[in-house]
Amino acid sequence: MQDTTHTILHSAKRFFSGTLLSRFTGLGRDISLAYAFGADSALAAFLVAFRFAHLLRRLLGEGAFQTAFIPTFEELRHESSQRAGRFFVDLYGALTLVLIAIIGFCLAGGSLLLGYADLSAGNAEIISLTLLMLPSLLFICLFGLNASLLQCEKYYFLPAFAPTAFNLFWILGALSLKGLTPEAAMPKLALFINAACFCQWLVTAPTTWNLVKNLGIKNAWKHLHPYAKDLSKLSGPLVLGMLGVGASQINNALDAVFARYASLEGPAYLWYAIRIQQLPLGLIGIALSGALLPALSRAIKSDQSKEAIESSDDPKAEKLEPETQNPSKFRHLLSTTSKNCFLLMLPMTVGMFLFGRFGIQLLYGHGDFDSSDVTATTYCLWGYALGLIPMALVLILAPGFYAQKNYRLPMQASIVSMLVNVALNSWFVFGLNWGPTSVAIATSLSAWLNYFWLAYAMKKQIINI
Repeated sequence: MQDTTHTILHSAKRFFSGTLLSRFTGLGRDISLAYAFGADSALAAFLVAFRFAHLLRRLLGEGAFQTAFIPTFEELRHESSQRAGRFFVDLYGALTLVLIAIIGFCLAGGSLLLGYADLSAGNAEIISLTLLMLPSLLFICLFGLNASLLQCEKYYFLPAFAPTAFNLFWILGALSLKGLTPEAAMPKLALFINAACFCQWLVTAPTTWNLVKNLGIKNAWKHLHPYAKDLSKLSGPLVLGMLGVGASQINNALDAVFARYASLEGPAYLWYAIRIQQLPLGLIGIALSGALLPALSRAIKSDQSKEAIESSDDPKAEKLEPETQNPSKFRHLLSTTSKNCFLLMLPMTVGMFLFGRFGIQLLYGHGDFDSSDVTATTYCLWGYALGLIPMALVLILAPGFYAQKNYRLPMQASIVSMLVNVALNSWFVFGLNWGPTSVAIATSLSAWLNYFWLAYAMKKQIINI
């Protein structure tokens, strides 16, 4: 089936359906946290630790890994489905070995740090919780690789729905531990996170391996080659992608640290606020982006094939589909998706300013989450709302570069944005004493910089959108 704007929107709808369920259970997870523990400083420490434990998630499971894997997989499949399947299996084995080594190293290093370093009680608490959650990194990253293959095979609902299992386990943990003090509950909640990540991976595993068999790979684990030649195709894109996405992840981790300096409860306020901001971002921006990258990767091949046919004066060129005869199928898909994304995100942004406080009061204003917590979280939400549109458009523009295997430019934009974000955070928190809200504002301003950088480069170097 040809990739068109209609098929991308149809794929995004399936992604949207699964994401809708996972986002609503994610909202239930955050409501459960607020109800059970409010914005307690122990919960704030747990949320910082969660970010640290999953710092590599966007590098070795989602984000950089997906953007490097999908174009490479589609290129190999264009040559041979079996070769593409073997590439996936070999990559799975290599990633598993790398993750086990990283987790083991971090557990050993963190244990030594706790045993011999002179740490404050707060820092020791964060490191201890990080170590407890580290095993979950294995399954969350392998899930990301499963999701990449599923998206290439146009299975969009399942990978979007799978986080529902993760959220349900988190909800179960929060509610079952409510009777404990936050300090006593957080280590136990960390163990629930490990089980939650395993279940999220398990939801996608059977379908993933059935697809591998359909690609012509039988008894995959008996002929594993974690050092296969095709894996080298990922090295350049992955390194550049890791630098770019790594900058974003460092941003997120540093945001939590700056918020902790601004207020002991700051990371909790930011967490609750960004979960609301990411609801439309996940439902629309990520859904469109997830459906777009495989289609753009195939569009590149389609445009190249069309040019080759036309240059050879082959009469078969006259039989091409109308959409394929478009001067640039790639341009059409990216431009239309960007416009649709903007039109959907604009009213979402306005709604956050108009109804943000009411929504936070309705969702979180129960149990240990008092009125001052509602006010502080609302201010953080407004800060994040300023960046909703550029964050969504970056999710659409970046695949346009990745599909052409141009990883360097998004990396540069991401790193510069990270540096600007750190500079703004330092000024706002330490210079102006603006509190945790300033961290959200800095994030939004740096998102606008990232967007303008990518949009200018796309217009100048590739296509006029």
